[in-house]
Amino acid sequence: MSRNEKKARRPIALLLVLCLLLTSLLAGCQEDPAAETSSPGASPEPTSSAAVKDPATGVELIEEQLMQPTGNSYGFAESGGKYYTDYQTLEEEQQAAKDLAIEAASEGFVMLKNEGNVLPLKEGAYVSLFGMHSVSLIASTNGSAGGSTGANGIPESTLQKSMENAGFHVNPKLIDLYNKHQALGTTSNELPVSYYSNATISTYNGYQDAAVVVFSRVGSESKDKEIGNVPDHSNPADHELMLDDNEKALIKHIKQYYPDKPIIVLINASNILQIPELNEPKASSEYGVDAIFWVGNTGNNAIEAIGKLLAGEVNPSGRTVEVWEKDFTKGPTYTNFGFQTQNDTDAFFYDSEGNATTYATVEYREGIYVGYKYYETAADDMGESGEEWYQSQVLYPFGYGLSYTDFEWELAGISSDETISDAHQTITMRVKVTNTGSVAGKDVVQVYANPPYTKGGIEKASANLMGFAKTKLLQPGESEVVTVQFVAQDMASFDWNDANGNGFKGYELEAGDYVVSARRNSHDEALSVTYNVADGINCATDYTTGKEIMPLFVDNYTSVNDSLLNNMISRANGLTQPLPSSVADRTISDEYLEMIDAQYTYHSYMDQGDEAWYVEEDGIPATWSQAAVRAEDDTAPISILDMTGVDFSLSIEDGKVAQGADEGSQKWEQFMNQLTWEEMCSLVRNGGGVQQISAVGVNEIGASETPLQLAGGTLWACPPILAASFNVELAERVGRMMGNEALFKGCSYWQGNAMNIHRSPLSGRNVEYYSQDGVHNGVFAAAVAKGVTSKGVTCHIKHMMLNDQESYRDLNGGVFTWATEQVIREIYAKPFEYALKSGNSTGIMGSFNRIGNINSQLNGAVKALVHDEWDNRAIFETDAWQGTYCPLDLMVRQGNQQVLGSGSSVPVVDLEIGAWDAEAGCVAVSDGGEGTFLSQTHYAAVRKAAQEILWNYSNGSGIKNGYAELKPCVLEFDRNTDMSVPITFEGMDFQGIVLSEGSALPEGFTMSEGGVVSGVSTQLGDTSFFVTLTGVDGYITLNNVEVVIRTVEPVHMTGSDKVSVGDDVALTFSAPNWAYGSTAYSVSSIWGKDTYSVQPGDNTVTSGFGGTSDSAQYEGKWAILNWYWINESDFFGTGLDGARGHLSYCDAHSTDTRYVEDSVIDNGEYYRAFRYSVEVSEADEAKLADYGLSVEKGYSRYKTHAGTFYDVNDSLTITGKAAKAGTVEVAVKVYVPLVRGFGGAMFPNAHMQATPLCLPITRTVTITIG
Repeated sequence: MSRNEKKARRPIALLLVLCLLLTSLLAGCQEDPAAETSSPGASPEPTSSAAVKDPATGVELIEEQLMQPTGNSYGFAESGGKYYTDYQTLEEEQQAAKDLAIEAASEGFVMLKNEGNVLPLKEGAYVSLFGMHSVSLIASTNGSAGGSTGANGIPESTLQKSMENAGFHVNPKLIDLYNKHQALGTTSNELPVSYYSNATISTYNGYQDAAVVVFSRVGSESKDKEIGNVPDHSNPADHELMLDDNEKALIKHIKQYYPDKPIIVLINASNILQIPELNEPKASSEYGVDAIFWVGNTGNNAIEAIGKLLAGEVNPSGRTVEVWEKDFTKGPTYTNFGFQTQNDTDAFFYDSEGNATTYATVEYREGIYVGYKYYETAADDMGESGEEWYQSQVLYPFGYGLSYTDFEWELAGISSDETISDAHQTITMRVKVTNTGSVAGKDVVQVYANPPYTKGGIEKASANLMGFAKTKLLQPGESEVVTVQFVAQDMASFDWNDANGNGFKGYELEAGDYVVSARRNSHDEALSVTYNVADGINCATDYTTGKEIMPLFVDNYTSVNDSLLNNMISRANGLTQPLPSSVADRTISDEYLEMIDAQYTYHSYMDQGDEAWYVEEDGIPATWSQAAVRAEDDTAPISILDMTGVDFSLSIEDGKVAQGADEGSQKWEQFMNQLTWEEMCSLVRNGGGVQQISAVGVNEIGASETPLQLAGGTLWACPPILAASFNVELAERVGRMMGNEALFKGCSYWQGNAMNIHRSPLSGRNVEYYSQDGVHNGVFAAAVAKGVTSKGVTCHIKHMMLNDQESYRDLNGGVFTWATEQVIREIYAKPFEYALKSGNSTGIMGSFNRIGNINSQLNGAVKALVHDEWDNRAIFETDAWQGTYCPLDLMVRQGNQQVLGSGSSVPVVDLEIGAWDAEAGCVAVSDGGEGTFLSQTHYAAVRKAAQEILWNYSNGSGIKNGYAELKPCVLEFDRNTDMSVPITFEGMDFQGIVLSEGSALPEGFTMSEGGVVSGVSTQLGDTSFFVTLTGVDGYITLNNVEVVIRTVEPVHMTGSDKVSVGDDVALTFSAPNWAYGSTAYSVSSIWGKDTYSVQPGDNTVTSGFGGTSDSAQYEGKWAILNWYWINESDFFGTGLDGARGHLSYCDAHSTDTRYVEDSVIDNGEYYRAFRYSVEVSEADEAKLADYGLSVEKGYSRYKTHAGTFYDVNDSLTITGKAAKAGTVEVAVKVYVPLVRGFGGAMFPNAHMQATPLCLPITRTVTITIG
């Protein structure tokens, strides 16, 4: 395809003016516009009521806008500390995550080759799957990007099942062969062809429609790919990412038996492979195949997409995320990477005597010309010969991918003014995409900028990705308009050394033409528009934050050395592969060596007094204080839950702590004053989450690290495959799904959103990183971060920054990494900028390496970039702490809040705790000798870091929607009463409840699955046990929640029994758990607890059982009802049938029992036996009267089955005005009539024979009148 398919024609200004009216008149005659899709960009462009179009081309002319700084918002700012899942259960979420993982892979797997359109395969094809890993795909990797398949009940998918589910028939003999050797522990990439027996080969004939071959590689933390002497390679110069001898032999073997049938290679590796031989024409080459798919590392279920893709059920739409070179050894980074064994040398500094030191270094001599930027720029600068050279070097461009259909592009909208006059103005391009093929598919429009270059001036690549947009699924003949918008300043170049001599250092839009092109990949240009900057524009401020932009990696934080500057490649000299760093280049002076040796440790006594972090003796606010040594059960007045949504300002300026006077800052001061010095130190020196501080309600929370699997949830395909989808909305959905998983799994910190650059294809951790391009990488990092953060998860983006190789990354303070500030800003910092500005990330993990001389985690330029220019308050955490060369006393001064790990692992560089001096209001630390001194600097640094950690914690999901400090649930049981009481919490639901580990119910109690506690309590007072609640707000698990069983008298009293003379007295008594009309399920627990002397006729009946108090006959169900006798002399009714037996006053009537009317009872025709009432004796009433008090009975009205009404005395109130001082003791009795039926009769309807019981319940109360 030509580099220039079509160029937009710009109408002259006069013609534009003359045609405006005509255009508006014709607008109503235009066809309906295609649907629009916007790409990730600066902001949506303004819309107008009627589009103005160029009359010559029909292209819409867009009025651009100026970006107005909005500041950088905090990721949890709008949450209020409340987060909820999008799913009812983890099981539901996991199934949805599986479906999303397959969808993402369907759009991310890249079809690299489809010679002769052999794909899709025919329906129901019989295929053979070749390759050791065809039965066990590489799902993740080793180290921090590792993961577990089969998590949470979702089985791992297999290639075989993927193919069979798509309707293909799979050769079982090959499956058995590979499973056998997997079981034997064969570790080579591929089996030798000698293992393919004649019996195996004979099965090919039955599965002759196609051969699918899997070639796999695994990435690894701490280890880059091997560059030479690789096992299974006969050529010692081969690197690990070339096909090995067995893989080549297998291809030849398959071509022998499938000469005219499709051979499809699946590359199951996140590191791209060097495979020019596979891309050769199949028929005329030794190793050429028909089709190639890059599928990366496939996680738990992503491979299910491949069957759909090969069958044509899904149309491939993935694009490469880095340039695929034909020969990795000729790339711009190959000579300055890793251990340097490829150059027959090493990577160490040498001292003045020629001895290798223990410090390693790497120089980014390629400058900004990384990946596609190198090849596109070099080819452009070569002129006519450039295309031939390009084709000899590049196998697949960046952003390249094939489809089963074709798409035609038309320019649909451009800026109305071709002049760029302000760095903050938007640049918009709209492209109409039409599916001209015969099947549905998605397409990707990529927009690149080519800025004007002056030889010897600011370095500039001729192709720089500005943005991209993916269409929806377009049916054949369907069109869609996609929009890509960015800001002119995005095209600016960072002039770090005033290369153009205009006296300015920073981002510049130099005068000249800027060609903005829509491309199908980094190489194939389809449409272009030229903009012009008449006079150079210096970009002084950040268009998002409004903050000043200035060079930061200077002076003590310089990121360049003489060796880098003398050997960087430049367009001025022709872009060729840089020379490797020689021993002479890496020889350092004794003074320099002494300086870096001294970085080993740092202590407070080393403060000089001129540092930005230094605090003078009078620099601590007088209102600061810390709590004393804390007792185990201390509870502070202000809880961390009170701090949710409370903001503050706190900084160190001119030797003083500058604390805001606003209400939020003052409240945070009060909160922090509650902590002990040791608690604050613990927060800082123990990372990977937050340490528990029970007194203020802070619970310990941990973190999850792997980029592919958050907290043991879904194991996703590798991040490069997600980025290969070029679908940003899809990436945000993946992030949101991960956030849902984090909520269900109780994870509040994720250290897995990794966004370093694929500087070299040989980097061991490319499996974790999205892309080779800073913008592309950043857009996906931001999308995932935004989704995760929306669920309250602190997303620690990592590793900031220039952590682009594993070799020597953590050796003695980290590999010395050298790059100009232009390189840093335009490429390596770009993903972090996106993730912080638009991804809402609230955390940052540093990196092991140095940037220049300074460990990146101690680098003040990094902090200034994030905190000042990008206006971001993310929490900084070190990478897995090695201790040396990153001493915690210096770490916390430099603006890091936490160490990943524990400071105690290397005590010599641990955070100095010293001793808190309460009288001085400061911490005493070592003076370097045997004495101590007060360090206000150390105190302020630790307290500030601790406050920032807790501020972030107070707004994230770690506070568990405010339930992290749940008040105990109090279950009130009546003494000696068999009761069942549910565990409930006001305003909160939960799905499951169990006893917490190590806790037990009080003796005699049980708890149901639903949390209903049953039993009898005999002793007044409180006793506790602890439960674990699950599914709170749908997902939260709360451990060790206290439940209190509070035992009270069964006769309840409201009102105060302690009054003064002249006070009004109102004491009300009732028995709500023995209420009239309710059911009692057992009375044995309370029967016989008091002495009863009751007789028939006047509420003085004991029992139908003759007064027995401890028999099992009292168990069972009883009704609390008033009862009457027919026969006064036979009130127990022994031997009487239903017509003459006991009658329930409110029971249903039947053929056996007459209903007793009020008038009948009142006339004395029936005899009262047991009637519900609350009473005091006449003697007690007299005692009360002596103190000016009286008794009032309370009644409730009930309705009979016959429709009549009657009153029941169910409460009693002692009332009046206390007449004199003294004490009066009275006994309040509640008479509870009980009945149940026997002989098979159903209770509580009519009874053939019934047994009544009367239960008096007594409470003695002493009224004290003072």
